[in-house]
Amino acid sequence: MLARHIALLAFSQILWGANFAVVKWGLADWPPLFFAALRMIGVAALICPFVGLPKKQDLKPLLALGFVLGVIHFASIFHGIARVDAATSSILIQLQVPLSALTAAFLFGDKIGWRRWCGMALAFIGILVLVGRPAFNGGWLGTGFMLMASISWVASNILIKRLAENMDGWRINAWVALMAGPMMLVLSALTETGQVAAIAHAGLPGWGAMAYQILIVTALCYGIWYAMMSRYPVSLVMPFTLLEPIFGTATAVLLLGESWDWRLVLGAALTMSGLAIIIVRRPQVVMQPVGPGA
Repeated sequence: MLARHIALLAFSQILWGANFAVVKWGLADWPPLFFAALRMIGVAALICPFVGLPKKQDLKPLLALGFVLGVIHFASIFHGIARVDAATSSILIQLQVPLSALTAAFLFGDKIGWRRWCGMALAFIGILVLVGRPAFNGGWLGTGFMLMASISWVASNILIKRLAENMDGWRINAWVALMAGPMMLVLSALTETGQVAAIAHAGLPGWGAMAYQILIVTALCYGIWYAMMSRYPVSLVMPFTLLEPIFGTATAVLLLGESWDWRLVLGAALTMSGLAIIIVRRPQVVMQPVGPGA
């Protein structure tokens, strides 16, 4: 892998990791579901002019994916980040990696092997250490939202696997946002209040967080991700995703002033060690067609 491509992948993971802190900033001004809805609408408006609209025969699978990935996943992860500190949430969402491996084993007959079983055990022990910290204030509700976000991400990967045969990542991203944006708006209208006030009174952090979601995460990070995934084998690209929670934790501590202690370090180290074993041993089962991160 060329040195400049290594630098680009590392840079994208820094930005993706920082996104947890940025979302935390945004949630101070936006209701979670409304924030997610505006993100989806912005992504669709940004990309659809370049990729066009989906074909009629693709609408049904895209609607299903839009609901699972666009609505359930983002509703869960934004509600989770709203309740859990950004540092811990950037690690908790990595449950999607061992869950992906388990799904591949049960649905597609993939053999896990004792090394990856050990990796999964390490990852889950690390998560238990994180949520068992005295300083952890997310509670089981916040943890449950992050778990739901991970499960829905795994389910969406199964749907994406079928669509990816005929669609590239940009089209999937754009058309999922196109389907999910209206659904998320309806869900927000039914369950949240203060949307109009949020638009009128959102400050620079709120609008900056929205711009970060659409321009930095979608246009820049996904652009780098798709380019590298098309150029290199999954086995070379996937290990870079291990940097995301590291930078997510670091930026949360530095930018938000979140506290850290030895239990956070221990939990993160155990989780990351487990994820490294899973990814390095069999990276294809945790391939992320739409990229990592929130």
